[in-house]
Amino acid sequence: MTLFTIRTASEMDIPALNNMVQEIDLYFRSLEPNAPSEDELLAQGARKDYSHTAKLSFGPAPFCTTLIAEREKNALGYLAYHDGILNTDPAVFIAGLFVRKSARGLGVGRALMAEIETIAARRGATYLTWTVWHENQYAKKFYESLGGEVYEDDFVMRKRVGG
Repeated sequence: MTLFTIRTASEMDIPALNNMVQEIDLYFRSLEPNAPSEDELLAQGARKDYSHTAKLSFGPAPFCTTLIAEREKNALGYLAYHDGILNTDPAVFIAGLFVRKSARGLGVGRALMAEIETIAARRGATYLTWTVWHENQYAKKFYESLGGEVYEDDFVMRKRVGG
């Protein structure tokens, strides 16, 4: 029996994606020093509306593609990605990976990462690349267990468009 399936998200998944982005926001906030737990933040009504983020995979010019892991039509996690170039090599950039608290330990994250590696190989990519928040040591250990390496040669830089 398969515990879950992985498929490409559709616009019908926007509500589930919005909920999961809200959950990852709570998770990240719970990792901050002296922060309440995810459950405490949820009890405080700390959810924000992230429907704009959930919609980035859809429309006439999507920014990314999103994979959904689900069991019996219930979303367990997602992985968003886009194509790009790392130095001079084709790469697939993972924009986000999240597994719901209730699904952690079931192999959902490993399966999503295996699926994106298959997709990257099919596209001719040389690398998968992603960022990990420095406070998220659990994620760092998870990615290292999959063969991910910390690449310390570059800084992540950003500038707000129009600002």
